[in-house]
Amino acid sequence: MKRPVIGITCNYLKDIPDAVQAGIAAPGQSWELIAEDYIQAIENAGGISVILPVHAHFEKCSDVLERLNGVLISGGNDVSPSLYGDRFDPKCGLLDAERDDFEIELTRRAINLGIPLLGICRGVQLMNIVHGGTLYQDLPSSGYPSHSIWSGDRNNPTHRTVFPEGSPLRGILGCNETWVNSFHHQAIKELGEGLAVAAISEGDGVIEGVYRPDSDFAVAVQWHPEMMPGHDVQKKIFTAFIAASGKKGE
Repeated sequence: MKRPVIGITCNYLKDIPDAVQAGIAAPGQSWELIAEDYIQAIENAGGISVILPVHAHFEKCSDVLERLNGVLISGGNDVSPSLYGDRFDPKCGLLDAERDDFEIELTRRAINLGIPLLGICRGVQLMNIVHGGTLYQDLPSSGYPSHSIWSGDRNNPTHRTVFPEGSPLRGILGCNETWVNSFHHQAIKELGEGLAVAAISEGDGVIEGVYRPDSDFAVAVQWHPEMMPGHDVQKKIFTAFIAASGKKGE
């Protein structure tokens, strides 16, 4: 049986000092890169990762979707508030218009073609925007506790997340709630049309996961399960994603 091929979106960065100092880059170069955690999580679940570089014009790489069994929208910089009709707040982080445009079109095409889709962190926010939803540009200044918790190892769980009745995460993870890590300052505000809530942060009610009820697999979570390889519950997200992607390749 062939291993499902998963396309993973990546970050677009310029001038990485460590790369220049290591002698593998020149000043002024741009880089498209992704954390190894994503690649390892896909590989451990039985898939093969392909990094999808940011293209200014999606049509230049649209054919690649026909060769993929699944798409993972990874974490990264904030999504531009202009995409959900909001004025830019100074507390909003770094933006990347080209990445926004590319991933929005990629997400739309994947959904329309029925390609299994997994969103992580920025990925859940982007999926919400694609469906007409909005975001809190900064949780603390919007009256919520901070969800950007950087103390300790990235593998450490920091708060509990609850899965409401009907959430596919109940079946995928085999539980109604679990502990997750947290590295975000933005989150879903108004839920997009056609989406349903898959997870909620216990205590403050922040939406931590969404899904499309009409899709075989279109799920996105706000936390980083790829950073929690030591937690068997979190591995099940990737196991389910790869299983759905494998069916796409049959």
